[in-house]
Amino acid sequence: MAAAADRWLSASDLVALARGSGLLSDHRQAREFTLDAIKELVSEGSLVPGAFGTGQYLPWTLTGSDAARKVESEWNTSAMSRTWFTAKANLTSSELGNLPLRTPRHSARETIEAPSAVRGSEATGPWVQLTKSTRLQATIPPDSAPPTWKGSWLRRRLWLKRAAAVVVIALVSAWLGWAIIAGIKHTLASYTKNDGTVTAQTDTSARRVSSCQLDVDYTVNGHQLHSVAKVNAKCNTLPGPGFRTTIDVDTADPHDIWIDGANDANHPDPVTMGIFLLILPTAIALVLRNELGDYGGIRKLLASGAQWRQVEVTVARKTAARNGVTIRLEAKDHAGNRRSFYIFYRFSSPIGPASKGDKVTLKLIADGKRLALIQRQDNGRICVARISRAI
Repeated sequence: MAAAADRWLSASDLVALARGSGLLSDHRQAREFTLDAIKELVSEGSLVPGAFGTGQYLPWTLTGSDAARKVESEWNTSAMSRTWFTAKANLTSSELGNLPLRTPRHSARETIEAPSAVRGSEATGPWVQLTKSTRLQATIPPDSAPPTWKGSWLRRRLWLKRAAAVVVIALVSAWLGWAIIAGIKHTLASYTKNDGTVTAQTDTSARRVSSCQLDVDYTVNGHQLHSVAKVNAKCNTLPGPGFRTTIDVDTADPHDIWIDGANDANHPDPVTMGIFLLILPTAIALVLRNELGDYGGIRKLLASGAQWRQVEVTVARKTAARNGVTIRLEAKDHAGNRRSFYIFYRFSSPIGPASKGDKVTLKLIADGKRLALIQRQDNGRICVARISRAI
């Protein structure tokens, strides 16, 4: 109770305090003891559970034995990683709207439910939950408070990236929709056959796709007209300049023509465009999944109350590919063993200029599910990074 007298503590904070007392060295026993103590204190009203949201800690509406039963039912679930506890006296002494203190000892993402990830020689003290199954040793920086979200440049940048991704998908979908409608109108349109004279021939082939453009003069209802017909074929298989050819003319738009019997490239095939509409937007969304999901993921991460941690890492390898750069880093886990993990980025490096063999201090907030915020030490810029599962 003394530790929670003036701050909010996570469930993992309370378990760590129980283990730090020296009476309970086994992690499972410490968890069971902590749960029993919390249930008793919550039932009598001296300890208050709550959640972090809208920039402050909010006590549960449940109290007494009802709150104690909820704590017990959620103890081994992910919901407990988002639950905080403070002394009742701390609530009455805090001014309304102010953010009560909390210990900077552990992150809200250091879930209480993962005894399989922390066994035996688990180090006491702070750590960072890198993935669901791996914790790394960490230290607490002097300025451990998380960055602000509302009105921040980080929020605006992630919102703009998400908006740009949505616009790209919407434009591609709209263009494909237009192509389907245009193809259907062309398929259902009435047309007449006419004779025309090829005046020019232009090879428009690209890569492995053969294409040719024919300029054609023709007459409709006594009016001399000129238009262009595009064909998916090699130019040497089509009539050349000065040769006559049979063309199909749209009765509603006499300038819309195509070569009779040839593979028309002037008008989109509605079936092909329909298949593209089913596949292409989804494929683009998969490629841009980070841009689409980072805004919500980082907002949720900061809303959890997680705080900065520092991890000493060594750059083991940097690999550049067409889609981005992958950095392999090594750091000590909770038992002191060297573990490898990977950070992927596309443009600016989240760890700053570093080469193989360099030792770097990472200041980061991780959600335990591959998403992390990393603050560069050289310029203070906050970057979003994707961390692979540790090896």
